[in-house]
Amino acid sequence: MTRFPGDLFDGLTSRAHPVVASIEAGHLAIEGDGIALSIPLGQIDVAPPVGAARGVVRLPGARELHSTNQAALAELAALARRNHPERWARHLESRAVYALAALAISVLVMFAGLRWGIPAAALLASRALPAGVDRSIGEQALALMEKVSLAPSKLPAARRQTLARELALECARQACPPHRLLFRNSPLFGANAMALPGGAIVVTDDLVKLSRDDEEVLAVIAHELGHVTYRHSLRLALQSLGAGAILVAVTGDLGNVSDFAAGLPSLLLRSGYSRDMEREADSYALHWLDARCIPRRRFADILQRLDNGPPDTVNLLSSHPGTTDRIHPFLVPGACA
Repeated sequence: MTRFPGDLFDGLTSRAHPVVASIEAGHLAIEGDGIALSIPLGQIDVAPPVGAARGVVRLPGARELHSTNQAALAELAALARRNHPERWARHLESRAVYALAALAISVLVMFAGLRWGIPAAALLASRALPAGVDRSIGEQALALMEKVSLAPSKLPAARRQTLARELALECARQACPPHRLLFRNSPLFGANAMALPGGAIVVTDDLVKLSRDDEEVLAVIAHELGHVTYRHSLRLALQSLGAGAILVAVTGDLGNVSDFAAGLPSLLLRSGYSRDMEREADSYALHWLDARCIPRRRFADILQRLDNGPPDTVNLLSSHPGTTDRIHPFLVPGACA
């Protein structure tokens, strides 16, 4: 036990009270004439002596203990820091090198959270949500789009029926996720196709007109079926709307479903899917095309045709970033070639 003399100031008067202080069992005990205090070390703050000046120990209640015993004050300061992490943090913050290191670590942690943390949380949240939530978000998003950016298809009914029948035949031969194929006219979206939560796949008239055969349209739809399978549009909405939206999804509070639905069309059009999501959908499309012996080039051909279109046109490439790099696997002949 360390004991040292000092003067106690009670914070009420300027009078100094001679006392003896001792450090024992995580407390600072102070004894004097009519004085008996026991204060946890986590509640004190030590200013060691500088030069000939006395050191000051700040106590609760505006009281102070003054002493010239440098060894005891140094020991007390070390014990107080150990029992009060916030003081250790202030000590670190007072050093420029430590402050810069803390800033760099904070930036790295924030970057890692945005790059990997939120997407991972969105993936877990999307898996936890029941399918009914997907459908609700998708239906509301579709209703909003039909008011603002989608109009009834102008394609001949026979053309639409043929494409729908060919897709149904393909899905009867191999597994497809639950989906609804919808044709819409949209000057805003141009030549495009998109998968909404719940399985609605919207194919625009311009995309069908751009195609040179039905297999090209089916190849694009196969890609969108991949997005449906992996619930990409829901994951995109969750991670783009931030951690708060993910928390809503995880806790089951679905009061903000309308917010998801309202923001989803803009996210699909302007932000697009991530490269990881595109690779997943591409891999699905590759296996889907190979399973039915549809040449892989059908997907590459229609994307290359889109790539040669007017640069200011909103089309399938606009909402599917990195398309030029992604088409290379589709240029390699499949097993049925």
